Amino acid sequence: MALRTVLLATALALSPVAAFADLAISGQDGKQVRAGDGLPMKPTPDSVATIAFSSSDTPKVIGMLEVCSTQMGPPSALAVAPDYSFVLATCPQTIDDANKTHPTDTVSVIGLDDPTHPKLLQTVHAGMGATGVYMNRKATAALVTGVGDDTITLFTIKDRQLTRGGQVKLEAKTEPRDVLIASDGKTAYALRFGDGKVTKLAIKGDQLVRVADFAVGTQPDGGSISADGRYLFVNDFGGAPTTAKGNGATVLIDTRTGKITDAAEVGALPEDVVQSPDGKYAAVVVGNGSATVRNAANYNSVFGKLVIFQRQGGKLIHVTDGQIGHACQGVVWSDDGKRLLVQCSVERDIKVLDFDGKTLTERPEAAIKMVSRPGVMITSKSRP
Repeated sequence: MALRTVLLATALALSPVAAFADLAISGQDGKQVRAGDGLPMKPTPDSVATIAFSSSDTPKVIGMLEVCSTQMGPPSALAVAPDYSFVLATCPQTIDDANKTHPTDTVSVIGLDDPTHPKLLQTVHAGMGATGVYMNRKATAALVTGVGDDTITLFTIKDRQLTRGGQVKLEAKTEPRDVLIASDGKTAYALRFGDGKVTKLAIKGDQLVRVADFAVGTQPDGGSISADGRYLFVNDFGGAPTTAKGNGATVLIDTRTGKITDAAEVGALPEDVVQSPDGKYAAVVVGNGSATVRNAANYNSVFGKLVIFQRQGGKLIHVTDGQIGHACQGVVWSDDGKRLLVQCSVERDIKVLDFDGKTLTERPEAAIKMVSRPGVMITSKSRP
């Protein structure tokens, strides 16, 4: 036992993350109190947790920090440096002593020198209702959406410290919910829930410049960008121009032209869309009309689903669906693409599903229980 402890301590000292397999970062929102949950009507702590997992080992929470997090908006309120040295966590809401929520604009910088003991390093302010956050590959810049004041704010990063730079103010009520930075580190795309558009942006040092807008469907919520920057995946709550109106859809967009190349109906409230580490597949978390509280009439009959697509050029090829829980949120892949973790907020758990390239198999015995509603999750390869 003593030798094992020494070896673990040595591994942590040399490379904290290397001591574990894959590492996921999960944000929990304790502010979302629901009368129908059958729980005491009082908030539970917000938190950001570190989770060690792989396709062969049972996932385990190894560290946790009580810090403002969120379930509101798309599951894009976390960003992590490629080397896992730090995390950015946005927060669009705070809660007072009377259990009433109020808009806020904070971005927390969390150090992961030791993933078992995350530490708060800095708190900065972005646009009101700070929600979507994306860090470039060099971890030298990040963008944050402000859904409350229709802004995109640029931060430069040095030595894990954020300095506020330029800001783009969009039209009123455009409600940008997510933002994506291309692999060149110079081009970005903001998803505008309010008017169904994407705004292309240019990052020029510490300044942010608006370049162009293009339509992507109705109520674009969250998205992903291919590793080469060629394609955008966008989840449209209200559907795409080529799908039935009002039905949730995942669309694929060629960034060179701003045109939709394919769209697939997935069901109501597509939340997260995350590509596998090799870029071959994309997983979409779909609410699918599932209940948001345990005492809902349809709790035992309607469930969320996890949809897997394969991208072939500009086409989405459906692979399989898997049943999940209720009001599910974020999803991440293991490094080898054989396992997925999915957050389900009503159950307050993180489910485990294995993927063999054709089918999904749930591992209920491996699920992780959380105190507060999990609302956002990421790995270093979730947002390439």
